[in-house]
Amino acid sequence: MKQSITIFYLLLFFQCISQNTAPQSNQVKIKKLIEDYFKYDRENIHVQFNKDIYVTNEDIAFKGYVLSKNYNIPHANTTNVQLVIYNEQDQIIQKQLLYTTNGTFSGGIHLNSKFKSGTYHFHFYTNWMNNFNEDDSFTQRVEIINKDEPYDLKSNEPNWKTATAVIYPEAGFIINEINNTVGVKIVDCNQKGIEIKDGLILDSKSNEVTRFNTNKMGNGFFYFIPEANETYTLKVKTDKLNLNQPLPLTNETGITLSYNNNLPKNTLAVAIKTNEKGLELFKNKKYTLLIHQNARTIQKEFSFTDDETEKVLLFDKKYLANGVNTIRLIDENLNQIAERLLFHYATDKPSTTLEAKAIANDSIMLTGRTDVKQANLSISVLPESNNCIAFKKSIQGTFYLNAYLEKPENDNYSYFDPNNTNQKQDMESLMLNQTRSKFSWDNIKNKLPKINYSFNKGVTISGKVEKEINPKSKNKISLISIKDNVFEFTDIDQKGNFKFDNFFAQDSTVFILQMVNEKNIVKFTNIVAKVRPNENQFMLPFEFEKNKCPIEEKKPENKFTFTKSIFDQDIVNLEGVTINNTFKKEVFTHKDNMSINANAFKIDDNEFGTVLDFIGRNGYQTGIDPEDNNAYIRNTRIQSFAESNPPPAVYIDNQIVLDLNLLFSMDISEVDEIYIDKSGASDTSAGNNGTIKIFLKQGGSKNNYFRVKYTSLIVTTGFTKNILFKNAAFETQKEFFYFGTLNWTPTIALKDNPNYELKFPKGAQKEIQVLIEGFTNDGQLISEIQKVPVQE
Repeated sequence: MKQSITIFYLLLFFQCISQNTAPQSNQVKIKKLIEDYFKYDRENIHVQFNKDIYVTNEDIAFKGYVLSKNYNIPHANTTNVQLVIYNEQDQIIQKQLLYTTNGTFSGGIHLNSKFKSGTYHFHFYTNWMNNFNEDDSFTQRVEIINKDEPYDLKSNEPNWKTATAVIYPEAGFIINEINNTVGVKIVDCNQKGIEIKDGLILDSKSNEVTRFNTNKMGNGFFYFIPEANETYTLKVKTDKLNLNQPLPLTNETGITLSYNNNLPKNTLAVAIKTNEKGLELFKNKKYTLLIHQNARTIQKEFSFTDDETEKVLLFDKKYLANGVNTIRLIDENLNQIAERLLFHYATDKPSTTLEAKAIANDSIMLTGRTDVKQANLSISVLPESNNCIAFKKSIQGTFYLNAYLEKPENDNYSYFDPNNTNQKQDMESLMLNQTRSKFSWDNIKNKLPKINYSFNKGVTISGKVEKEINPKSKNKISLISIKDNVFEFTDIDQKGNFKFDNFFAQDSTVFILQMVNEKNIVKFTNIVAKVRPNENQFMLPFEFEKNKCPIEEKKPENKFTFTKSIFDQDIVNLEGVTINNTFKKEVFTHKDNMSINANAFKIDDNEFGTVLDFIGRNGYQTGIDPEDNNAYIRNTRIQSFAESNPPPAVYIDNQIVLDLNLLFSMDISEVDEIYIDKSGASDTSAGNNGTIKIFLKQGGSKNNYFRVKYTSLIVTTGFTKNILFKNAAFETQKEFFYFGTLNWTPTIALKDNPNYELKFPKGAQKEIQVLIEGFTNDGQLISEIQKVPVQE
């Protein structure tokens, strides 16, 4: 009995070993390859700009959306998005670190002299993206024009002289003696699609084989059964276009993929086809048909049997992912034989209704309703005749389409436009006219992502205290910003070093650093600190979209000349102008404290900026030293190095100020009077460098920080501050209609109420263009471009 039990367990043991060492099926291997390759979540970025073309006195504004690629919801972990701006020569002219929260960020640029007329590229990316083989960054092309130069308005006409046809055989090649689907894309030198109503396919004897047409995006297709040893030519003959282009040579055999995505009962049919010669080669071999988006997969195995030259496999589309899915035909050795792309409109886009009414004070009230909850939207409102939208991009086009295409489709809104009744047919033509997915099978098999780049969060503030640290001490460094409500502490190590990791520090913020003991008593020591922005270069190769068309003769009817501003005129006629004297003598409270050489300033509501700015406008050179990020005040009469040009003596309410960074953070509105004496006679200890005395308003935000021992730090390499967007002034109504912006609202937060409203100047508009983008917390995407009449 005991021997029988022993034999039983031995048999069970060897059976388990046999099961564990049995060869895995191809489906199991493929599933593991896919899961391993898409194991790590990725970030996708989409950015809405208020428009694409700007005049040099305008603001560029944008709103960014970051989506989790694996989960299709806003990427809650993203905080650092890097923006690098390039000019036409691909030179970097500006960088920004953009703070991202709940998957969104906002920003902009006040245009200045750095931005000459020309084309610029805004490149958005994260450090985490560097870990992957595919480029998930976002690029926006922007044109900036100078008002002092004539501008050539863009024509919607393609460049007919440079038109070419690109042939896309289904699955990559044309096979003899079976029905082939062949894609055609006709574009000009700038990849602008050309619509063709009647194109021909001819054989070598000029006999018509079939006809085709292309849509407005330049995409089309045709069916035909090629004969062996025959050649074929594509021909287009119109009053503007004359094309004769040979088709690729046909193959004797092979395997191709077709599908029907328009069957009832939510069914997808995929046909795998070969010819009689191919059947001899491929019969009884095992193949796997794989459909996937990221790690979401469907697989079916099959073989060509008997006399089958075509195998049709059916799939329930409820298992397909929203957007682009890749169909791959894999052989027994896990080699890819053929590939097609399929777009699945899995969900309906949320509907948006808009209404505009003229109200009092020459304004427009725009009311909207987007049928979603828990959403974040951005809205740009432009005049109806605005000429500044070169490419109509959509958030769906970025996240559902371009995230999976080897070559992004920039002008993609029409594929998601609810008013485009042919959007599904247009999308199928686009899918046919793709060489392959962004994710190559060779990479999936042989080039797994390696995590070498961190998921950056915030910036790092680090430094060192000069005072020797007692190993038993419990001293800490406190980091304080009153305006930003920051009160943080960190430990000091045995070498006197300290660090604040993953910290939100915005440019121009002034931080106070102090060393405190366990009783929170400030201890005097010199502290050196700096901000490390965690700025990283984009390591993947990328190429900007450039104008590749030859320079054409400019047409006079397309030239637009801006009106010269009245402030630029050389002569101003003052005849008939009456000047009223409204001068009131100012009363100074602290003038007795200064010498007669001092200039006295009573601060009123017309002043703006910081105290440091004010001093810089009134006799001294001021700024932030890029070497140590500290504020400086220098006497303009002494033209030498900063070391031999010490600052003037500065007092606040008669107390000496040793840290000039305080003046950078102090708003001029807090000040009652300022006295500036460059002679130094008001304070003999100041010598010839001068004296500045500042007296604050009663009840202001004066604090005690300048009375204690501390070190201050001005942030210059932190997160970029968002701009306060302002509409630029144009000299004529026509200029504003062509180039202006009526309203830019970067953030509309919808919770349970789907309604919202905006109010802005009417600008003599009878109809407006409204551009809306956004997403919900559960990943629904919103994108609308509507023309809305203004009701009186």
